[in-house]
Amino acid sequence: MQCSCTKKTKVKWSAKRKFRVTLFVILALIILALFYYFKVVCPVIVSLSEEKVRSIATSAISEVVGDTLINEGITYNDIVKVRYSEDNKIDLIEVDSIEANILIRKITKGVQDKFDNLGNKSLEIALGTFTGIPFLYGLGSSVSIQLVPVGTINTKLSSKFVSAGINQSLHQLYFVVNAGIGMILPAKTQNFNTELEVLLCESVIVGKVPEVYLQGNLI
Repeated sequence: MQCSCTKKTKVKWSAKRKFRVTLFVILALIILALFYYFKVVCPVIVSLSEEKVRSIATSAISEVVGDTLINEGITYNDIVKVRYSEDNKIDLIEVDSIEANILIRKITKGVQDKFDNLGNKSLEIALGTFTGIPFLYGLGSSVSIQLVPVGTINTKLSSKFVSAGINQSLHQLYFVVNAGIGMILPAKTQNFNTELEVLLCESVIVGKVPEVYLQGNLI
């Protein structure tokens, strides 16, 4: 009788030990999986997603800039005024601040509307990408990653002078936008700032451009 109780006790403790070992193994696998996801998989997905988001943002901004310039009929000469002295040397290069501000406001509103609509878009990432193994990228069914606009966008005009030959300079005006964009990843939300630069207009200026303009920003 005593022997039977001892066997039952051993069997009971053995079952408990197996349960604890099994539970420990399961928890260890979960922890390893989470560690692998956040340390290996997430950086890969974020990197790939950022490139796609930047492409979407660049396309949206370019579309807004192009549509605004066409609809308003604005050209380089409407924004920038080049004044020459009596001996035909460049005396002054200035931006029409009123025209520039009107243009910036219109483009900014269009870009803001485009970015607000990012909430209706999503990125498709292949399931194989979540393994973090390069040769599996792009394989398997797709997982949707939701895009969300974060905060507001900041915009400005920027100018550059590039040599275009003897006594000729190419003056380029760029529309620069800095925006916050978020991505809702599985078990994580990733935010990042992106600054994009889109050519607004350009023109070749004949004559030697004073150093004050070449060394600084006209805007």
